Amino acid sequence: MSRLTLSTVVLIGSITVGVAQSQTASSPDTARLQVLSRLVHDSSPKTRLEALRALARIKSAESAALALSVLDLPMDPTLDYGLWLTINDLANPWVEALQSGAWKPEGKERQLEFALQAIPSDLAGQVLGKLLDTRPLDANGSGPWIELVGRAGSPKQLRALFDQVIAAKLNPEASVRALQALADAGRQRRAFPEGDLAPLGAVTSAADRAEAVRTAALKLLVVWKGHGSWIPAILPVARATSASPDLRRAAFDALKAIGGKEALKALDELVKDADPGISRSAVVALAGLDIQRAVPSVIEQIKQLKDETAAVDFWRGVLSAKGAGRAIADALPDHGISVEAARAGMRVAREGGRSDVDLVLALAKGAGLTTGNDAPGAELIKDLAARAIASGDPHRGEKIFRRNETACTTCHAIGGAGGKVGPDMTSIGASAPVDYLVESILMPNAKIKEGYAAVIVTTRDGNEHTGTLAREDANVVVIRLASGAEEPISKADIQKRELGVNSLMPAGLLESLNAQEQLDLIAFLSRLGKPGEFDASQGGVARRWYLAQTVHTDGQAGQEYWPISTQLNDERWKPLYALVKGGLSKEMVLETMGGEGWTSRMSFYAATDFNLTTASSVELNLTANPATSLWVDGKKVGTTGVTRLSLAPGSHRAIVQLDPKKFPEYIRLESKDVSFVLN
Repeated sequence: MSRLTLSTVVLIGSITVGVAQSQTASSPDTARLQVLSRLVHDSSPKTRLEALRALARIKSAESAALALSVLDLPMDPTLDYGLWLTINDLANPWVEALQSGAWKPEGKERQLEFALQAIPSDLAGQVLGKLLDTRPLDANGSGPWIELVGRAGSPKQLRALFDQVIAAKLNPEASVRALQALADAGRQRRAFPEGDLAPLGAVTSAADRAEAVRTAALKLLVVWKGHGSWIPAILPVARATSASPDLRRAAFDALKAIGGKEALKALDELVKDADPGISRSAVVALAGLDIQRAVPSVIEQIKQLKDETAAVDFWRGVLSAKGAGRAIADALPDHGISVEAARAGMRVAREGGRSDVDLVLALAKGAGLTTGNDAPGAELIKDLAARAIASGDPHRGEKIFRRNETACTTCHAIGGAGGKVGPDMTSIGASAPVDYLVESILMPNAKIKEGYAAVIVTTRDGNEHTGTLAREDANVVVIRLASGAEEPISKADIQKRELGVNSLMPAGLLESLNAQEQLDLIAFLSRLGKPGEFDASQGGVARRWYLAQTVHTDGQAGQEYWPISTQLNDERWKPLYALVKGGLSKEMVLETMGGEGWTSRMSFYAATDFNLTTASSVELNLTANPATSLWVDGKKVGTTGVTRLSLAPGSHRAIVQLDPKKFPEYIRLESKDVSFVLN
């Protein structure tokens, strides 16, 4: 049946009806359903899809139940969409069956979750309250209920969810999900919990709440900014020197989003804070509210900035304010600007869809640099290409590609692992001539690949958000920023939306590299996708890793094995992408984890996730050394070589434990039986 078409399925149903009517008293729909009940479980995904769409024509609870049963078999994006359309078409009979008890959700939680997300939100809201009355949320937030309340819950149901967060009746992970669901409800539906929302402020500064919960609460304040006075609750977090970068960023984002005289007054004071991180964050937030008011403080920060990575973050924040480039350029001094701050500013001014030429010129003058704005000639491009082929080292070039300063992996993926802002680089060397690669680096605006042109969104608060379009729906536009992060913007908040004239990739990327490094980087790019060790087109290898280490104080505290059971969003885990050939070198691991004194560590750990669609026996092949241990889902299962396991469907975590005193030169984990998570 693998070659059946939809018309064939319908025809079979019609023929069966005729046969059934001549032989039994069955109704036509019953006979048709008998045929489709077999087809919807056929081994061919195409046949299952066609059966699903045929079921949509029979408006009955039985059709909906049969359609949902396809979830018991392997799914793919096309089947997922076909099922969504079918359940949407069968929403009314399915809801009636659910409310009457004819369709029971026990043991069908996955089907229930899918259906409630597929049917219109007004129908989902009608049944959600009754379901929650009999299935209250547990502390782990198990099941689909949190997200469904956010998507379709009434103000009363949103309040019940909010109260559970405030009373700490949900664990930290579930609390974060609940706060995100409340934010989605406010952002996408303009739906808010009934009653007093003030208790949210106490969550942001509660020292006994997990940092992830406090961060999510601050982000929710941004959505609820018109429903309470939140600044007194935000300020203690913004002032806390112990706050993590994510928590501090969330606090200042909230101050900027709330705005008004009270926020401006608070930021004026925070700009003067003795802690450089607090002061710098305050300047960025102030620039977003009132760029002219912020310019003097911006200039002071520029004079002090010495670290180029921090400077890039600062410039990206400040230049998101409308008119910031011109205002800062007019105020910059003719000298006294550090080279690091100027280079970072020039880079950011030339990324993001358009170029602040005046700012680039002013920064170059203030730091005594060249602007790099002169377009390179064809002879220079050919010369660089020829020299890269002759004397460039692709192995050194890969290291340059991975440097924080070049930030290539922030925007580009290799083998599916990496950023999504720019084009995937997996086969760029095999598909493009070297002189094209050189031109793309030197003049990124000359040829912009379709789908990667910048989008500039100006919001009603006067800020500009620049990136590529990640996705959008009827309510929200999601912009993928140059940093790689995704930013959702409510369409109700958009004042203007336009296509940028430039690429997100900034010009002048080679300026920070010496002559040999430039050749090495070009040589690396030119080899990508060609047969050999720079071919990442083959799957089945772990490419996205997280690294952690344990020290003797962990052992003394009985926490020697904390990485085995800790979530990867714990700040002690450090992210790292594998080499193109699919592994981690000793040098990469030690550099990421701090290098010096590494032999005194108790253990190093490298973690990666993978997925299975069905229960099966799998083989994991670890390349390392015999002193290395392999853990899967918290259990030690083997060492180097092939390990065979029987695993249930779903997400799994593999952790490689490394002995610092017998550290392998190279680590690689591969399997043809699983799908490794790449981002």
